[in-house]
Amino acid sequence: MKRRYLYSILVGVPGIVVSLILTFVLFGFTAGMLWLFVFGDNPWPAWNETLLAVIFGLVFLIIWLAFLIIGFLIGKRLEQNPALNRTHVLISAGLTVLLLLFIVLSQVSNGNIGPKTAEVRCSEYCSQKGYSASSVSPRISANRTCSCLDHSGLEIIQVPLESLDSAK
Repeated sequence: MKRRYLYSILVGVPGIVVSLILTFVLFGFTAGMLWLFVFGDNPWPAWNETLLAVIFGLVFLIIWLAFLIIGFLIGKRLEQNPALNRTHVLISAGLTVLLLLFIVLSQVSNGNIGPKTAEVRCSEYCSQKGYSASSVSPRISANRTCSCLDHSGLEIIQVPLESLDSAK
């Protein structure tokens, strides 16, 4: 296999993860700017969802294509070397694993992966009981409670958080 193609793969594989991270950051920035300065809290037009999805895909592909081109150019420059540089392979593999670990750890810290937070458990409990909102006592309080609120924000019921755990 020619070096130009090998290095396209070596740079392109971690480039997929970097492209995904950068695209999510740019997507979040764009959606935030649209919310703050264009649409606000008003209902957003339906075409906006399609447009944002298409832009998300295009930005991802453009950034990833840039990584593939960089890898191709690096490989083309190194084609005269007869031996494969194993350090480059290890760097590519290590960087890929490190970036994937970064994504997993960020999802764990956000609560998307792993055990549910007290606030999420309380919200699910109150939703199942038919209430429109929920509230959890502060983390530093001696007795942690979950309160279910009606549509005007008045507390209707209050249960200890431990009882939500035992309800499973």
